[in-house]
Amino acid sequence: MATTGLIRGMGSFFKECEHPESRWSKCPHNYKIRYRNASGQQTEESGFADQESAKTRLAQVYHARKVSPVGQRKAERIKQYGSMHFLGETAEA
Repeated sequence: MATTGLIRGMGSFFKECEHPESRWSKCPHNYKIRYRNASGQQTEESGFADQESAKTRLAQVYHARKVSPVGQRKAERIKQYGSMHFLGETAEA
């Protein structure tokens, strides 16, 4: 599995097949993309027929993540994981 990176932090697109990277344009297998979502978790999407559609989707995700306010990303993390309190962990003994 070889990956091709784009702008740093944007993600990557690749194929998981036995064909070498030089033959991907003629290979019938779909492309997959991998990126970090707003909560910082690695996310993978598949089903892209060509490189351009994979790059377009990566650009959409990257742009959406960059224009969203930091507070919104924090709200998404809290929504997913709940609020975390460390008062019990930091109590003096």
